[in-house]
Amino acid sequence: MKKQNSLTRVTRKVAFGVTAIIVLAGSTMLTSCKKEKAKPEVVAVEPPSKGKITEESYQSGTHNGFFWSLWKIDGATGTVNYANGAGGNYSVNWNGFNGNFTCGKGYSVGSPSYKIGYNLSTYSNSGGGTFGWYGWSRGPYYEYYVNETWGAVSPHTGTYLGTFESDGAGYNVWTRWMTGKNIDGGDGFRQIYSSRVTKVPTGQNRVITFANHYNKWQSLGYTLGQLNIPAIMVAETWGSNTNGNINCTIWAQP
Repeated sequence: MKKQNSLTRVTRKVAFGVTAIIVLAGSTMLTSCKKEKAKPEVVAVEPPSKGKITEESYQSGTHNGFFWSLWKIDGATGTVNYANGAGGNYSVNWNGFNGNFTCGKGYSVGSPSYKIGYNLSTYSNSGGGTFGWYGWSRGPYYEYYVNETWGAVSPHTGTYLGTFESDGAGYNVWTRWMTGKNIDGGDGFRQIYSSRVTKVPTGQNRVITFANHYNKWQSLGYTLGQLNIPAIMVAETWGSNTNGNINCTIWAQP
């Protein structure tokens, strides 16, 4: 989960205060249950020489039919390298990072009916932050997460609303009011999130039936608004001098 003073990360495009380099590089990427050679699209975001970013950086696009995005907060320092692999695969690694970033692959609009298959082949995160299904709603403004695993610092704060079962796993539900900027730059929004009781293991095919979480939140009195905003399988971190490495593949589960 992002810190209290974080800003919009998904749809707001702003000028870069860093140089974004897009190149092609050979790599072995995981797609569905098989590994194959691919030439991923690599987005390397480097800090300027004085170690200070003057603007938020945000990049997004489409790749192999999926929406992808990479966001980095103003003032962050350190190195983040994001790569789109074959199909629904992406990877990200970071070193000596100070601040907050999110990235991932998914769809250009959210939906309560999405059923997401995924395989998290690699996960390492020395800071805070989460991995899971992520998006926003308008009217009302919600930032929502289905947390499958998280870093060394637990994201579980706010009001605990109970536990339920989905896709063979137990999830704790939490909510909290945030006084920072919402997706459109206005003041204030609510976070609602389901977090697995136990972190998901790496290297296994898993499913998130988002309707189960959407309906559970609604039954607790927290109904999401319009979901015409990107929704992604997010990799997020925040903290000081953090390091990590994540590789994930997603697909539409029948």
